[in-house]
Amino acid sequence: MNVVRSVSRSQFIRHNAVFFAGSVAVGALNYLYYPVLGRLLDPGTFGEVQTLVSLFLQLGVFLVVLSMVIVNIVANYDDPVKRNTYVFEFEKLALIAGIVLLVASIAFGRQLQAWLQFKSAWPFALLGVAILASVPFYIRGAYLRGTQLFAKVSAGNIVTAGGKLVFSGLFVAAGLGTAGAIGGVVLAQIMACLLIAWWGLRAGLLPPADGKKLGLPNITLLAPELRYGGVVLAASLAITLQYSIDIVVVKHYFDATTAGLYAGIAAVARILFFLTASIAQVMISKIKTNGHSQQNQQMLNKSLLLLVGISLPILLCTVLLPTQTIHVLMGSSYTSMAGLLPKLSLSVFMVAVINVLAGYYLALRRFGIALLAAVGAGFTYLFIFLHHGSPMQVVESLLLGSAVTLVAVGVWKLTERR
Repeated sequence: MNVVRSVSRSQFIRHNAVFFAGSVAVGALNYLYYPVLGRLLDPGTFGEVQTLVSLFLQLGVFLVVLSMVIVNIVANYDDPVKRNTYVFEFEKLALIAGIVLLVASIAFGRQLQAWLQFKSAWPFALLGVAILASVPFYIRGAYLRGTQLFAKVSAGNIVTAGGKLVFSGLFVAAGLGTAGAIGGVVLAQIMACLLIAWWGLRAGLLPPADGKKLGLPNITLLAPELRYGGVVLAASLAITLQYSIDIVVVKHYFDATTAGLYAGIAAVARILFFLTASIAQVMISKIKTNGHSQQNQQMLNKSLLLLVGISLPILLCTVLLPTQTIHVLMGSSYTSMAGLLPKLSLSVFMVAVINVLAGYYLALRRFGIALLAAVGAGFTYLFIFLHHGSPMQVVESLLLGSAVTLVAVGVWKLTERR
């Protein structure tokens, strides 16, 4: 009974429960998105959609990084004016980066179309718009996470996932194909941005009285945090590429049908990562750079236990019943590649563990973890470059690279100075 009372009173468990419940809803909507589009589109076009999703994750990693920096600032700064100033200056910086990516996606759309074997260049321009429209959502959502308003963050994520499903489904059903799928993402992001911005304002995210709402960011002010952000960027990009680069590789090297079928398998495997990503986000908001090391370590241990507890049932299904899992989630058209799912799911699970460990040490500003993540990712890319003759070889390269990275991070954790 004492254990039950302790668990019920744990703020960490409550916050994880709220955010996890939201993540389950978001995960359900996100993965309903794939079966719906998988049935509305032919495998070749579905492969294009999944490639754009992977590129969104990779190009948008700077937003994830800035979000993590903002959460760390909000969690550790007591002066509301100072932390709000940082948030708005980072938002200016993110908007500039988003505009640069939008211009680049338009300028190099034809080259991307040829290299990735797309039917049109327009989806890449819409991808740039989607990233730009996501800036306020990520930045102000990070503020809400830093103030531990996880229910509102979850609600915003649900609006994004649900809107994406509805709008993309309608646009695709109307015959707009890949452009319609990514256009639905843009519209959903705009809706969620408006909601998160309102909640951020209600939660105290007010522009400084003497601050400029428009204009260039104050780089002098941001410089110390940007150094931290650069390290986080290296680690986050390495981890993001670990679980998303395979889609781009297969789209480049294989025919459209093969790439589309592989995309369906990858969508199922990624459930393990996206369903547990909230654990790392809650943990980061709880880590104090000047806190007691034992308390921080306990937070990490709880996070890893939650990760394993949530992942294990899913992992068992994907490893022991791959064909049945693919049939239920994606349909019979994708079962011909179900043999890829066990190894791919195991690889994604290892990346999820690496993500929690990396988030912990980055929150403590121990930057050796970024070097290990980058080196591990480098090994993965080397394995893929040398071993990509078939989709199974790509999966095996990912699995080997993930295992090497996890072992390296585990050894470093055991030997690093506490």
